Order: sequence, then C-alpha cells, then structure tokens
Amino acid sequence: MGAWVAAAIFPTVRSAPRVMEKIMKPEPREATPSSYEFGKFLLVPERQALLESGTQVRIGGRAFEMLTVLVTCAGEVVSKRELLERVWPDTVVEESNLKVHMAALRRVLGDDPSAARYVATVTGRGYRFIAEVTAHTSPAGRASSSTSTPRRSNLPAGRASVLGRDDVIDMSWDELTQCRLISIVGAGGVGKTTVALAVAERALGAFKDGVWLIDLASLTEPHEMPGAIASAMGLALHGPGEWAALCEHLRELALLLVLDNCEHLIDGAARYAAQILATAANVKILATSRAPLQMAGERVRRLAGLCAPPRSERLNATQALRFPAIQLFVERATSSFERFEFHDADAAAISEICRRLDGLALAIELAAACIPAFGVGGLLGQLDNRLHLLMGRRAGPERHRSLAASFDWSHALLSEAEATVLRAVSVFDGEFDCPAAAAVTDLSLEQTTEALGTLAEKSLVTANFGGPTVSYFLPETTRHCCLERLALSGQEHLVRFRLAHHRRGALDQQGAALSPRDTGQQPPNSPCSHCGTKRGAACEAPPITPSKGHHDQSKKLPEHLSRCSGCHARVHAGPCRTAATIA
Repeated sequence: MGAWVAAAIFPTVRSAPRVMEKIMKPEPREATPSSYEFGKFLLVPERQALLESGTQVRIGGRAFEMLTVLVTCAGEVVSKRELLERVWPDTVVEESNLKVHMAALRRVLGDDPSAARYVATVTGRGYRFIAEVTAHTSPAGRASSSTSTPRRSNLPAGRASVLGRDDVIDMSWDELTQCRLISIVGAGGVGKTTVALAVAERALGAFKDGVWLIDLASLTEPHEMPGAIASAMGLALHGPGEWAALCEHLRELALLLVLDNCEHLIDGAARYAAQILATAANVKILATSRAPLQMAGERVRRLAGLCAPPRSERLNATQALRFPAIQLFVERATSSFERFEFHDADAAAISEICRRLDGLALAIELAAACIPAFGVGGLLGQLDNRLHLLMGRRAGPERHRSLAASFDWSHALLSEAEATVLRAVSVFDGEFDCPAAAAVTDLSLEQTTEALGTLAEKSLVTANFGGPTVSYFLPETTRHCCLERLALSGQEHLVRFRLAHHRRGALDQQGAALSPRDTGQQPPNSPCSHCGTKRGAACEAPPITPSKGHHDQSKKLPEHLSRCSGCHARVHAGPCRTAATIA
C-alpha cells in the first residue's frame, strides 16, 4: 500500500519543475523595434533621442513625437487630424501649430518641402514619411560602434534648429572652401555662435583631423589661448613652450578651429590666429566676434537680426510664420508653455514684439519665455522695461542670461570716449550724422567720428551709406540700454539740452536759407498764424536752460520753437531731415 502511494505521489512531485518551467517560460512573440534608422539618422523613441551620424540632435518634444508617429507609419499617409490627436491628446490645437512644429522638424532633418527626402506633404490629406526605414530591436550595437571611433570633434551634442540663416550658412560654407579665415560678426545675442556651429557641423566630414570648438568667453588674458586650444583638442601641453609645441602639432594636420567669442581678446586672437595660419597650411579658422579681427585674408560675414514682418503689413498667423523671427518666438513660447497657441489675433502683437527687439535671437527667446507669466498682450505692454523683464535664464554663459548682461558684456569693452558717445547718441530717436553726434557730446568732431566708426565696427551702432553722407542709428534694444546708462550717469539733462540747442540752431540755419514763398510765411508785419506773434517780436515761450528741473522742456523743443515768430512754418516745411524729425 505504501509502495503504491509512493509510486503514485513521487512521479507527480518529480514532474513539478517541468510544469513550472512551462508556466514561467513566455510564449515567443515578435520583438518591438526600439530604434529606427533612416538616411544618416537614428531614432530611439525610448530614449527620446534623435542622432545624426552618431551625434545627438536637439529637437523639440512635439516635433519628436510627430517624427515618431510618421516613422512608425513609414510609407502610409498620416492625416493632420491623426497627428493632432496623437501628439496633442485631449487638447484642442489649431492647425497653424501643427505647421510650426512640422517646419521645425523639417529644419532638423534638413528637408526641403519642395524636394522632400523624408517628410512629404500629401495635399488635402496629410503627411507621409517617404525615406526607407530600417527597424532595430536594440540600438546597443549602434551605440557601442559609434563610441569606438576616434574622437574628431568636440562640437556640442543636441544642436538646436537654425531659423532664417540658411543663406548665410551656405555662403559661409562656400567661402570656407575658398579661404582660410572667416569671421561671423554681429551684435550680442544675434546668433553668431548658432551659425558658426551649423557651418562647423557641415565641415565634419571635410577635415580629416576634425573640427574643434574653442570658447574664449571664459578667458581673461590672451596668453591663455594656447592652453584653451590644446585642452579642446585633448592635448596635454603645459609650460612656457606650449605654444611652440601646439604649432608644431598643428603643422601636419588638416582641421577647422572654431574660435568663439573673440571680441574681448580681439588683438590676441588675431595674433594667435595669424601664427596658426602661417604655420599650418591645412588648418582653417572660423571665428565669431562682435568686431572683425582685421586680418589679411579675412572674410567677414555680418549678421543682422532675424527678419520680422514690416509694420505696413497686416498678416494672419499662417502668413506671419513665413518670417523667421516669428517662427523662433512661437517655437520658444510653445516650449515654455505647452498650452500656448498662435492665433490670428496674436500675429500683430508678436510681430511688433519681434520688431522692437530688433530680431535679436537672444531677446526673442527671453521674451517668449515670459509668455506663461504675461501672455502676448501683457508682454508687449511691458517691453519698455525689457532690461529687467528679459532675464529668465539660469544656465548657459553669463552674458546670455539676460538682455542687460549681453549689453554689459559689449559696453565693458569700450573705451571712455566710445562709451560717452554711445550713451549720448541714445537721445536721437532716429538717424543722426557725425556733426549731430558731436553736438551732444563734449568731444571734438574728429573724436566723435572716430568713436562712431569703432562703434559701428563693434556692431553697437548701425551705419547707413544710402545717402550723400553717412548717417547712423541705434537699434531700439541698444538704444534702450544706452538710455538707462545715460540716466545712471547723471548726464541726461545736459545731453538733452545740447540736443535742443543743436536742433534749434539747425532750424534757424535752414529757415534763414528759405524765402517767404518757400516757407509759406506771411508778410513781415502780419502776425504769425500759429501763435499770433508778429515777426521780429520777442518769443513768448519760456527759456530752455540746462538745469535738471527744465530738461523735460527740451524734449518739447518743436512746441517751444513753434511759438516763436515765423518758426511754425519752418518746422512744418521740413526742409531738412532734422526739421522733419522733430516736427
């Protein structure tokens, strides 16, 4: 009986592990792709990563989700409605927002809508991903193989999309194939580094010994440059002979050096760059600075602000998005505030914001980050306080954390005469010439002319060569910064008095050259049609004096002059630019 029981029980016990093995072992199923390869890109949805030739590309969250949807449905038409539902679930979003992020995605991919390689528009239906896609069950193999290759660059991973700079990037790249030194020059915050990095990325395959970025912003003395270059390239060079050793190392190499932020070390940067180019025949240099290096063979590419709609145009949201300044604002606003939507009603206000910020990329990005706090209308209403409003970054270079910091970086590099002239000319609300600038300073015409030339070279003043003589003007953002500096200097009332005196003299000089028929004046003995004062009689207006208590009157100089006998006709005749400006 016991043997029978044992025989009946123990086989069951012995077979238990096999039963458990069957239960624990999952049924084989098709592996879900964890990465997708197309062209030179690798998409890894689990890591929220897009790599281009092994380097991570910076891409917005919405654009990444759109790419993931399109790639996983490669070859199929994905309707706009489906994209909106999958990328913005449970949120009502206008189609214009979809277009913004689609444009951003195409820029990251380097795709042209008119000759698409990756994302094609199917008119009236949606979008189709048209490139060949290879799905991988694990990206590990790709990742490990990429790390085994020698390091040939230190360019930062995750580059941002570049807006409105295709032409200058193309021209700079073409020039780089023809010459050995290119300087990208422009005002602080205009986007010089962004353009330089875009050019450098194109050059990655063109230089067998790599592309190396050297950020000079943190250096305080020119003699630190050799160590910075060596460190960027991973070289261990120290001691008094490091510069000679570096030149010898570069002699047989073919590479591109990107010298970023040269302005505060301009003379030293030019000296070291000249020696490198003389020593190493196959080395080229791409520099960024707020002023040119002034070297033989240098090609200068000046950057202006991003293009914004002119005031004369009344555009809807879709039309406004043709302008890169608007594209940048909307992209950054959406990143800062996911519920932000660009409506037709916002187009005029956002266009005005971008215009008043002179198309400066840094200023536009800082302004867009304020949308969650103020909204579009509130932000526009507070732009007069832009120096204190636009300071929202906690990371990145100190000079890029606020609009004031960017200006302070430039202002600190000026001589005393240059700073004096820059503050003084901020009282002009339009164009001015050298004699007018000299009139509001305590400098000679020669000193003022020299200072203005240097300020224009340093991208702080804009020169206009369109007329018979050179005229100048301050971009609005720069002027706003300078006005605050002028107020802090305690010289504002004196400078405004000088401006009033200069304008009155200009009006008197112009008026004396006009006949009564030219000006429309009445006969000498008849009263002025404006103030009733007979010609030649004493002025009824109160005097303007250079005291602080009266400096506000100098701002009302046209009114003051118009009360003088015969001045009304002169002011409104507008015989010269100065008269027309103050009228």
